[in-house]
Amino acid sequence: MKIQLSISLLASDRPAALERCLDSLRPLLMQVPSELIVIVTGTDERVRELASRYTDQIIPFEWCDDFSAARNTGLSAAKGEWFMYLDDDEWFEDITEIRDFFLSGEYKNYGTAFYKVRNYLNWDGVQYFDFDAFRMCRITPDIRFENPVHEELVPRRGASKFFGSYVHHYGYVVDKNKPDTGKTSRNIPLLLGNIRSNPDYIKNYIQITQEYYVRGEWEKAEEYCRKGRRLCRGKSGVEWYVQWFQVYWADIQAAKGDDAAARKQILSILEKEKAGELTKLCLYRKLALLCTRLKKHGETLRYGKEFEKLLAYMEENPRLWEEQGYGDINEGRIKKPQELVLGRLRCAEAAFYLEDAGEAAGFLKLLPWEDEAQVQMYYPLFDGWNGQNGEVFLGIFRKLNGCAVQNPYVRFRTALLHDIEKTKGRAEEQTPPEIFVSCISQTVSLYLQQKILEAAALSGMELVGFAEALDLDSWNLCVHQIVESLPVSELSAMEKAAGDLQAQAPLHGLWLKKLIREKQLLREYPAGSELVRRLAGYSQCVLSYYKRQYREELFEEKEGEFLPPDCRFALYASKALKRMEEQRFPDAVHLFRSALRAYPAMTGVVQEVIRQMKNRLENPVPDAGEEFRMLAGQMKQSLSMLTEQGQYAQAQPVMQQLCSLLPEDLELLRIRQRLLVKMSGERKNADTMSILR
Repeated sequence: MKIQLSISLLASDRPAALERCLDSLRPLLMQVPSELIVIVTGTDERVRELASRYTDQIIPFEWCDDFSAARNTGLSAAKGEWFMYLDDDEWFEDITEIRDFFLSGEYKNYGTAFYKVRNYLNWDGVQYFDFDAFRMCRITPDIRFENPVHEELVPRRGASKFFGSYVHHYGYVVDKNKPDTGKTSRNIPLLLGNIRSNPDYIKNYIQITQEYYVRGEWEKAEEYCRKGRRLCRGKSGVEWYVQWFQVYWADIQAAKGDDAAARKQILSILEKEKAGELTKLCLYRKLALLCTRLKKHGETLRYGKEFEKLLAYMEENPRLWEEQGYGDINEGRIKKPQELVLGRLRCAEAAFYLEDAGEAAGFLKLLPWEDEAQVQMYYPLFDGWNGQNGEVFLGIFRKLNGCAVQNPYVRFRTALLHDIEKTKGRAEEQTPPEIFVSCISQTVSLYLQQKILEAAALSGMELVGFAEALDLDSWNLCVHQIVESLPVSELSAMEKAAGDLQAQAPLHGLWLKKLIREKQLLREYPAGSELVRRLAGYSQCVLSYYKRQYREELFEEKEGEFLPPDCRFALYASKALKRMEEQRFPDAVHLFRSALRAYPAMTGVVQEVIRQMKNRLENPVPDAGEEFRMLAGQMKQSLSMLTEQGQYAQAQPVMQQLCSLLPEDLELLRIRQRLLVKMSGERKNADTMSILR
């Protein structure tokens, strides 16, 4: 059996990375007649041992700062019809497409092939850029690698196959603590040396521009981009390079931060230079971004429409993607889902500011509404539009609804729009609650679940269906956000809904009630016996919630530390309140302190309870029997009469006696103030008469 594919890779001292790389190649090696050649450039014996598990062809290479020399070593050993190469810090996501290319015999129709390299910009794996890497070709006697860095196979012959398959690559991520490490730090000196020895080789300028761009060194990137563009002038067969420089020139200008200057330079490229369709797509997108930042909404809309028109043309002529693509300037760059969504959102927002609901709806229609994972993060943006200009926002969603967009957010907003029409007499019936329940069941967005639930609660809908549609964790998060966002004055209606819900969905209802009572305790400033009553009710609610979920023995004193913080607070607080009733105040204070250690959020409430307890200790109230109350009433009545009659000398000892007996009596407090005011006025008059005499 002939060897169809020779796979060669360079292995440095990175055994962990190498293992992942080799593991991703295993299905290809097992299913396609192929061989693996490992060129070892380091000294770590673990690398040799690991490579030996996959192949016998392990070739040592003494590193000499020349990637082409190392690659040619592997190429010389290859016995296959085709050759493929990669690095040990790259690994394939899926090799199915490449496997089928060989097993089906399709490879016989091509001379070269490209797979994608996905270069990540951060370790989180979110931000990246793809480029089509020329990494595969038919082996011919004169095939070889050239250039010491960013090496390439020459000559290229035959038709090219472009794979969607890609390798992951984190080699360009820069460690913030070690900014001078990484591939760019290694590659830049090699490229500079090659430029000195071969100053007319255009591709070196492409590579070093990209290296400096990745490092964020805009001035250096601009310098070499300018030199590369200059070398291209008057030469034929360099169209790919010219377009690459045009796009990167625009990217560099935008990255430098002077948006107005960047806009001017990009417009100059479009007006004065020849640019292909793929380049224009990149430039239109960049212009729309710059104009958004410059608040030139009309221009944002204009370039967004030019982009969409040209994109449709490219889709009708797909050969242009391959004919004009080069490196990371390719179809994948244009069609990257997140970039497409952001570009269309910018244009929709520009149309919104221009109060053009039709244009805004047109761009929003292009969003991937059916894939909610891609659009859910923008729901708050849309709601922000509603807050800025409700009429335009409603106009947009009227038109969007006409496009039959299937998405829970659109359905929810359409339902609310219908209810607004009902209030204006333009619709016959209110939207049935089942529509809102359906929306909350279908969405994966916690933000949207919260908005739907809030609208339902404030409109007086029964909440049972919504509770059944949400798991308890999602429900708890949603109602927490809702209660936090509502003013205290609107919580009483929510508490009634919680009470109604508790009968059919006890946990959901109790949690909502708990959040409401907690906010009321903290924000309504209850005092005296009302504060104590509310704290007792809150604690009972919390304990009821958790006792439905935890074993009874966990609520015993020794096991209580395993309970959630708010539950431990309620447990301690309920015991403290009982000690207060028994007038065992030191014990109550000790328990309240334990409660706060568990749940500091209730510090203000507990401080106020302790303050009132301290007042009771310092000013104990006698056992107020019926006879005492009658006597106190008579004394207050006498005190009022003495005050009104100006008999202040007689009134003062009575006042002093009553204040010690009734320290919390508000009626006595008012009488005392009247007495003091009158006495003060009397002294002032006496002083005035003394001066006059």
